[in-house]
Amino acid sequence: MKWIIDRIEDDFAVIEAENEKVFSIPLAVIPENAKEGDVVFVTIDKAETLNRKERINSLMNDLFID
Repeated sequence: MKWIIDRIEDDFAVIEAENEKVFSIPLAVIPENAKEGDVVFVTIDKAETLNRKERINSLMNDLFID
């Protein structure tokens, strides 16, 4: 998904998404050097998601061993 930083207001970035919806997000969640007019891409990392789920399941299995 592509986001365009429309403007910065205090501690928030006003974002316009590809679907033309506009919303605000905290500056803390966008790259530090991002500025008005920059394009930011948001993606889902399927491999990292699976890796993370496997680690969590392993920790849970170790915790709940009978």
